[in-house]
Amino acid sequence: MSEKGKDRLKEKKAEVMRKKTGISSTTVVILLIIGAMAVGGFAITRNGAQAGKQINTPKKVDRISISGPIDYTEERVDMKKVSFKDEGKWLTLKLGDIKKYKMVRFEFRSPKINVKQRNFAGEPVLPVMAIIMPSGDLMVGVSYCEPCRSTTFHTETDLSLTCNVCGTKWDVESLIAWSGACMPFPPDEIKVKVEDGKVLIPKGYLEKWEPRKET
Repeated sequence: MSEKGKDRLKEKKAEVMRKKTGISSTTVVILLIIGAMAVGGFAITRNGAQAGKQINTPKKVDRISISGPIDYTEERVDMKKVSFKDEGKWLTLKLGDIKKYKMVRFEFRSPKINVKQRNFAGEPVLPVMAIIMPSGDLMVGVSYCEPCRSTTFHTETDLSLTCNVCGTKWDVESLIAWSGACMPFPPDEIKVKVEDGKVLIPKGYLEKWEPRKET
């Protein structure tokens, strides 16, 4: 993402916060900078009940840029269910579908999946999502919030990725937790490839995936 694009994204975040709080844009920018510096070691209180609870930052995955910046401040975006193909060791999604809908999901079924979720009547199924981040980078992950067992999310105009069941919010770009009961469990990001108009997702990773535990 270009420096100009990053500046526009920061300006958008500042404008959203200014409208919600009524404070000046300059103050908002200062607060954003202070918040970014503090994220790594800041103790987040979960529902006011666990003061000092440390929420780990999401794992780092190298992302691939697939578009220009995306503006999520205008309207809510919900997941669109799309089809995928099983191509040997890869599951493939059409890049065009992701660009069209911004955020998509599908359900991968395999007898090798070693997790059985209540959501699917005990069947070995794993939900997978893909979203274009505000920067234009692609994020692909397991679409699952372990504590509440939700498999769907949406974006909101405050630039959050929000769980459809428990309402937990994460920053839509960084997946850093903002608020809610399931903050340590954003979508589990997966390293993928993009080739010939397709997104290649490693099937072996999904078949071996285990629900995460809070650390």
